[in-house]
Amino acid sequence: MPNTKNRINWLDSLRALAIIAVITIHVASPVVNMAYGKNLFNWWVGNIFNSATRFAVPLFLMISGAALFSKNYKLHLFYKKRFVRVLVPLLFWMVMYWIFRYFTLPYEAPTGCNNIIHWAKNIFLQEGISKHLWFVYMILFLYIPAPIVGKFVRKLRPTMLVFLLAAWVIVCSISKEFPVNMYQWTGNLIPKFLTYITYIGYMVLGYYTYKIFYVSKNIRLAAWILYVVTVLIAAGMTFYSSKIQGKLDLTYYNYLGLNTIAQAFAFFVALKDTKLSNKYLAKVRDTTSDYSFGIYLVHIIILGNFFRNGIFWTMANPIISVPAVVILTLITSWVIIFILRKIPLGKYISG
Repeated sequence: MPNTKNRINWLDSLRALAIIAVITIHVASPVVNMAYGKNLFNWWVGNIFNSATRFAVPLFLMISGAALFSKNYKLHLFYKKRFVRVLVPLLFWMVMYWIFRYFTLPYEAPTGCNNIIHWAKNIFLQEGISKHLWFVYMILFLYIPAPIVGKFVRKLRPTMLVFLLAAWVIVCSISKEFPVNMYQWTGNLIPKFLTYITYIGYMVLGYYTYKIFYVSKNIRLAAWILYVVTVLIAAGMTFYSSKIQGKLDLTYYNYLGLNTIAQAFAFFVALKDTKLSNKYLAKVRDTTSDYSFGIYLVHIIILGNFFRNGIFWTMANPIISVPAVVILTLITSWVIIFILRKIPLGKYISG
């Protein structure tokens, strides 16, 4: 949750847009999967929505890097503050997702304390309580080296930082060739943790773009053009690659792919130091930014309940239904987090 006393408005804009993009991905992904090979128009709609929002998760990391790497911290205060803000809500919502999964099982639910505990353990180890929580696990992991990495990058000259980022891009181009299951907690976990470490490059990129990279009008325009180009590349190459292979290929959606790195960087640059003059939109932006973590944690439960009640992309043309479900999910999630924060101790568990 951002500090409202020292907030940076354009970072709030990025954070608000990032959570909207996350929801969009989770609403549009079923369109891509379900319409493939059946309805080309619907598939393209889902593909474009997905391709236009690949910046979502990387943007959260870039914002964290911009905020965390710019300051010195006393280690015990840093870990206490960050882990309380993230770990406590995570534990609460893990329980909520266990309960949600239990009562929406497509088969007969296990009974008896031992059987339920065994089921819950297997769900966590084999497939994840909810797949979107992978990002929160990763953030907790990245908080461990964050103060040390921040101190290191602050000492680097800008040219050296550029070389470091270039090396990271090369590593990303290699690492994406090695499939890693980000949801399971069984087997060899070293590749998972190495992938987590790779994602810290986005935090360094966020710090560099925030503290060092100068944005002129021409650069901002170039950033918007680059963003559009990355959307076209992701959408076009997903179509082409899937057609060539004869099956759905989502490689170009990869968060560590070069196209996604370029998209996240372009989006960050395009909105850097921008101002939102409309006070009503600014209020919506600020509250969405403040509640973004809680919205991230709860929105999959909302989508699950919407689906069970027919509120899904199939209810209309996806050009209409996808944005409609995104807005409904955002508002409903916001209301739930708002209510949770009003109850005693709710601010500690809501996110």
